[in-house]
Amino acid sequence: MNLNSKKLSDVQSDESKIQIGIRRVGVSDIPKIIRRKRFGEYNELSAKIDVYVDLLPSKRGIHMSRNLEAINEVISTLTGEVISDCEELCAQIAEKVLSIQPGATNAEVTLVADYEMETHSEAIGRKKSSVHKLRAGALAHKTGENITITKIIGAEVEGTTVCPCSQELSRDFAKEKLAEEGFTEEQIDYVIETIPLASHNQRSKSILVIEQPRDAERIELEDIIGILETSMSSPTHEVLKRKDEQAVVLYAHQHPAFVEDVVRSILQKVSKKYLNQPPETLICVKQINYESIHQHNAVAEVKISLKKLMEQLNGLEANEDNK
Repeated sequence: MNLNSKKLSDVQSDESKIQIGIRRVGVSDIPKIIRRKRFGEYNELSAKIDVYVDLLPSKRGIHMSRNLEAINEVISTLTGEVISDCEELCAQIAEKVLSIQPGATNAEVTLVADYEMETHSEAIGRKKSSVHKLRAGALAHKTGENITITKIIGAEVEGTTVCPCSQELSRDFAKEKLAEEGFTEEQIDYVIETIPLASHNQRSKSILVIEQPRDAERIELEDIIGILETSMSSPTHEVLKRKDEQAVVLYAHQHPAFVEDVVRSILQKVSKKYLNQPPETLICVKQINYESIHQHNAVAEVKISLKKLMEQLNGLEANEDNK
């Protein structure tokens, strides 16, 4: 019996019985090995890619396989399968998807991969190698025959934070005990300023994602990681000898920071680093402190355009909400 039918039904193109549009339909966690070349060096990224489009109320479904075909086609035609720009890769996939999904006007592509790089650690005074999370993506919007692309680049970085409130309580206690022991006020101040005081620590995660017009000046992933690593109390280190461990702990306690402090530090550094980016550039920051002495975690998050960020830093929107 021949099981191959000469006519194959296109069920996805049938009219939907329930006429409701869907914002995001697609495929997620598509595994891909991507060869990347930056600054003359090659690395391989084990990436997961998500691809979504919008669906008209009248259409029953999208052609899922076309999203996969778009990814494979774009990757295979980009400079012999070597790319320099993950966000541009996502932009080209988004463009391709819009061209092959009938009726779709919006496409969204995201790419996540582990990324190892070497950075300078202020805590130990030398370079260290760490694995971070690369976040790239693209948003595509189609109006008539024109497609507008927004590129997305960002990273997730782990570090540590030291609680300023708890440290201040330790400071109060130390002052009282030293005074009881007969130390002078000048001696107490010297001890307090010289010796880092106890506090509780948190393992922390900093996330910075920047959305920019396609033709804007490229933002380097390495710079984003550098901003995140230097905004927490201390970066994390994979291997530490005793002397280095001591240095990291002391450094962190000399740089206590609330979850809110970290977010504001990131935003301030972004404003200085990317001053010449288009004003509509969107900056998304999220900080998570995984508490050690509480059962909850502390979270702070901001999504703001570069224009509004600069206005706030210049005191023009001191009393208005971030929107």
